[in-house]
Amino acid sequence: MRNLVGAVLCFAALTIAGQASADSASSSWPSRPVKLIVPTGAGAATDVMARLLADAVSRTIGQAMFVENIPGASGILGHETAAHAAPDGYTLLFTNTSGMAINLISFKQLPYDPRHDFTAVALVCNLAPQMLSVNADLPVHSVSELIAYGKSNPGKLSIAFDNTAGAAAFAAKLFNKRTGLGLVEVPYRSAGQLTQDVASGVNQVMVSSVAAARAVVQSGKARPLAVTSERPLPNMTDLPPLKDTVPGLIMNGLFAIVAPAGTPPDVIAKLNHAIGEYLKDPSVQDKLLTFGLATGGGGTPESTAQAIRTEQEQWLAVAKELGVEPQ
Repeated sequence: MRNLVGAVLCFAALTIAGQASADSASSSWPSRPVKLIVPTGAGAATDVMARLLADAVSRTIGQAMFVENIPGASGILGHETAAHAAPDGYTLLFTNTSGMAINLISFKQLPYDPRHDFTAVALVCNLAPQMLSVNADLPVHSVSELIAYGKSNPGKLSIAFDNTAGAAAFAAKLFNKRTGLGLVEVPYRSAGQLTQDVASGVNQVMVSSVAAARAVVQSGKARPLAVTSERPLPNMTDLPPLKDTVPGLIMNGLFAIVAPAGTPPDVIAKLNHAIGEYLKDPSVQDKLLTFGLATGGGGTPESTAQAIRTEQEQWLAVAKELGVEPQ
């Protein structure tokens, strides 16, 4: 009996000591540089956004936040690395709808679980829509005109999309299905080639990110018709949501910062505050708009987690509607 009591007391003492050590470590956070994993290559829009954020947050937390690019496999490598990192507040992940939701419906097996392996920190962008555009020579100036033209010219229109960008591909397929246009679907593996082919008339319709289409739109070779978000982007208020013509077709998209599951709540709170302060800057908001993204501020860890869950639920519904089979 004495041995049992002694063992229980020993275990309790070790538990309390361990908790005290963890509390002490989190209270002194950060005592060294913080790594922000970006699951894309250097120079991509996501990388640029992450570096701007890391620089600003570094000044707030008093330690360097540095970006580590881990591209490849639809962002899977970067997400896997972050998911398996120590939950001590020194490894974060700059993630998006693709990594947290679309990969769930695209792959049978993932080396990370988007629903359980991460703790939400802050929402960087709450609007990251795709854009529906057409070749400028196509005689349509609205989504309804495009639908009418397509139905009057069956089999003559093609819709192009970047197959490496899950949201664009699924938005194109969903638009094609719900309108019943029977557009020829043309997947690409390069946003640059995709937009140039639409600009030259090889394909007539495309779904892409706002940033990817910017050059051909500004040159007058492509005409934007709608965005997939629930509401217009603040700097493109004349570009209506696609849902206004195709009911229910909403893909807001998001970018967020997450940490490995189990990261101390007080560390999460400090990070959330620092990121929220950064996103309040009007110049930051304007910079995001140049990428076709909008922010509503960092939100709270809880609201960020809910936004991610909403994206996951939406994409599971999209997969069911389109009959998507994970590969």
